Amino acid sequence: MSAPTHAPERRPMPPDLPPRRPMSPQRRRRLRRTLILGGLGFLLLAWVLSRVFGGDGTASAADAAGGPAGAASATGAASPSASSASASASSSATPGSDPTTVPQQGDGKLTMVTVPGTDTTRTGKTITFGVDVEGGLGIDAAGFASQVRTILSDERGWEVADGVHFVALDPAKRAAGATPDVRVTLASPALTDQLCAPLQTLGKVSCNRHGRAVINAMRWASGVEFYTDLGLYRIYLINHEVGHGLSHPHQNCPTPGAKAPIMLQQTLGLEGCQPWPYPTTGG
Repeated sequence: MSAPTHAPERRPMPPDLPPRRPMSPQRRRRLRRTLILGGLGFLLLAWVLSRVFGGDGTASAADAAGGPAGAASATGAASPSASSASASASSSATPGSDPTTVPQQGDGKLTMVTVPGTDTTRTGKTITFGVDVEGGLGIDAAGFASQVRTILSDERGWEVADGVHFVALDPAKRAAGATPDVRVTLASPALTDQLCAPLQTLGKVSCNRHGRAVINAMRWASGVEFYTDLGLYRIYLINHEVGHGLSHPHQNCPTPGAKAPIMLQQTLGLEGCQPWPYPTTGG
């Protein structure tokens, strides 16, 4: 006896969908307007974040064209000399035999440098740091690392201002996997642009990006017109970029004639303040 056969299952037919109406010109215009406004809002947010947390300053069009003088004229700021700062302060970052000019591009290779000296005996939250230097700049790497140590150890620096304690990591520990909280990196203008991207440094300014304080070797070697003492300007550079690594945003000049806050973008102008390279205002 043959097995019974089953009728094929009949599935209900889906209901006919109404035809899609074409988008009206008015809806297309509203959609286009919404997309444009959304894009502009995103770009504005990115610009604001870069200005607040971008480091020594996203280079302005004036700075790109003519350096800090152009930026100063745009803000109407005066450019007093750094003579108001303590003359003895420059001894911690003396230029010595460093060149006054550097190539636009080094060899592109960063080397971890041993930081001479010892950590201070101050107490506070431990912040580890390391120093990297690009090759081909003609700047003494050990000398740069020594100056970084001296600046971070100064009694007018971040250890006192923020209650932290800087501890240097030697290259052996870093090679074994230890990652410093702050990496101070001396780089050519070309490498600075790469390390700082998408921040617009334009080969002229420094930045802090992902905990790396990128020091533009061109600025380290030649300074800016707002500081007549190159040693004092170097102290400012290190303290400003490390300040970003400690989560400090940019500031403005509070009162004309006052000491400039360390988080003022002093490379681009002083806004009427006096140049000052330390986080604390005493001394």
